[in-house]
Amino acid sequence: MSAKKQSVYRMSLGQFYRYLKDKGQELKDCYKEIEEVQYQFNDIFKRELADWQALFGKVFPVVLAGRHEYGGDFADLIDRTEREELARLRGEIVELGRVVTSGRQEADRLLAEAQALTLALREANPEINDEEERLKRRVKAYQDEYADAYEKAEDLGGGFFCRLRHAGEIAKLKRQQRISKSRQAADLEHLRRVRQAWLDRVEETSEQQSTLRTAWQTKTTEVSQAQSRLEQLRANLDTLAEQADIQRVLEELDHDPGVEGDLGRQLVELVQRNETRHKYELGLQAVAEALGLTKGVGEGMQRFRKSVGKVLEEQRRYSLAEVRAPLSRRAAALNQTWKALLDKVRDEKYLGKHPMAFAEIVRVYVTERLTDENIQYLFESMGESLNQATAAWN
Repeated sequence: MSAKKQSVYRMSLGQFYRYLKDKGQELKDCYKEIEEVQYQFNDIFKRELADWQALFGKVFPVVLAGRHEYGGDFADLIDRTEREELARLRGEIVELGRVVTSGRQEADRLLAEAQALTLALREANPEINDEEERLKRRVKAYQDEYADAYEKAEDLGGGFFCRLRHAGEIAKLKRQQRISKSRQAADLEHLRRVRQAWLDRVEETSEQQSTLRTAWQTKTTEVSQAQSRLEQLRANLDTLAEQADIQRVLEELDHDPGVEGDLGRQLVELVQRNETRHKYELGLQAVAEALGLTKGVGEGMQRFRKSVGKVLEEQRRYSLAEVRAPLSRRAAALNQTWKALLDKVRDEKYLGKHPMAFAEIVRVYVTERLTDENIQYLFESMGESLNQATAAWN
């Protein structure tokens, strides 16, 4: 193996850090170039879609009104698609019926649960009130005991000889004061806990009521929407199926249907515009996939580079021995993807006019290479490279 190849796969920490920085920059550049392609797609697709919609708006009412006048393959296509749309809408009716029934049951359950919480709170209130009143009476009684013992002790201790003669009784009264005060303090704490428990229960019930109310409102809205759609389908099934039939036929039309006259020429143009629209839809999907993956991998690369930077800083700060990170061939090959992809997506003007060419680039350089397994391997293997490099310091 040449020295150049060895430097690619076995690097010092400084080289590894710069290598990751370069790869991160390539990913940023890829993202930026793909964004430029996205701008081209959006601009062209917006114009194409407006032209398509204008043409669709012309032919739709004509085909809908004259659908029974056509013959041959076009008539067969319309009839077949109508049967499929009828079956689909009938299936939707069944599903909407299930949604309405189960939704009403769920709404009733939520309402009953909310009512049960209110009832439970009301039932708990008398019990807590009784407990509070009992504790308040006991607190007052202990206060009276304390005051009575205090007054008696004061009466018995009017002078020196009185205190001496009644020392035993006074001590007993003082002890009674302490006991009364202690019991009063315990009941006051108990009373505080009872009141706090009630406040907690009120607050908890309020939060649960709010949650249940929100869920009930969401469910009733869902049921209402499903019920409206269900009633619309039941009342207009044939009309809606016919409209959905013609719309789908025109949206999916990919060949000359053999219709004569101006309508025939418009349908041929619609076939061409359907193809263009479909290509740009695929191109935009490819753009979204490429942007998402390059951004995600780029952010992961940046985080990992920061980790390597911290290790490199420790090496320099503590004058640790020079070590080398052994990057695997597979990881190095995956990291070549960014440069290769960047070279392929630089010409946004050309790619903007050729969405399928861009979709193919994404398939080759993104979809097939950046699988979940490969991305996981890339970061795990680079992490292992760092661990192997720093193992010599332990």
